[in-house]
Amino acid sequence: MLQNIHIYEFPKGDEKIAFNVYEVQGKTIRNREYPHKTEQPHRHDYYEICVFVTGAGTHMIDFRTFPIGNRSIHFLTPGQVHLISREEAYHGFLIVFSREFYSMGAGDEDLLMTLPFFNNNTPEPVLNLDNEDFDELLDILGHLRKDLARDSEIREDVLRSYLHIFLLKCRYFFNRNNFDKETINDPAFLSLGRFRNIVERHFREIHMVRDYAGMMNMTPEHLNKLVKSQTGQNAGEVIMKRILLEARRLLTYTDLSAKEIAYKLNYDDPSYFSRIFRKKTGLSPSEFREQTRKKYQH
Repeated sequence: MLQNIHIYEFPKGDEKIAFNVYEVQGKTIRNREYPHKTEQPHRHDYYEICVFVTGAGTHMIDFRTFPIGNRSIHFLTPGQVHLISREEAYHGFLIVFSREFYSMGAGDEDLLMTLPFFNNNTPEPVLNLDNEDFDELLDILGHLRKDLARDSEIREDVLRSYLHIFLLKCRYFFNRNNFDKETINDPAFLSLGRFRNIVERHFREIHMVRDYAGMMNMTPEHLNKLVKSQTGQNAGEVIMKRILLEARRLLTYTDLSAKEIAYKLNYDDPSYFSRIFRKKTGLSPSEFREQTRKKYQH
């Protein structure tokens, strides 16, 4: 049986700020201060950006496995379960930072929540780029690494500014690669992002569409219509999908019983939760646990 999934806290080392950049060559992180052993699926309490210069290996994120390609970037949100399987030809960088570090500027936390590749907003938090676009991001990364090594009273502000630019550039490339201009400028598209972010903050305790509609100052009917126009699913299905993702994580990577998971997700009737889980996944919680642990235990 797998051990409960490990949650790593920010690897500060000698740094006084919750930001760092690590170079990775082959299977080794080239920084002896990096304290985490990552041979097993795990999660972090901080954000991580994996910049793959030379791709070699695979990356499992929340039950999906992505190939590690050249000139690609993978984004990880606090709480996501992942495992990078690197091969010798791999070369890249890990950018790690806390929400608190990024949110020092007024309103920046809200901006962080709107980024399409973070906060479980997409099933594929992956950005593949051509040479020109990737080199543009590598240039910003070079400035980050240079200023990280400087001893300056404004170092933290400079790092935060470069990180902000890096993320905005990634948002531009991600939206350009995945959506047309008409979609990006559609108010319904922006409202969907807001809805997803509210769900991310409250899915454990709030399950009803009407409650989310109230937080967005609209009727449940309007919210359902808006979400369906953008995703093909109604609002309730999006909420349930997020609840089930967390249930799948807990079943696979913890020893919590189905009953305990039900309570953790604010279901007073564990048998009702189990019926919903079976209906949506085709498996009972115990069957799902057995099946996925066989798959991931190695």
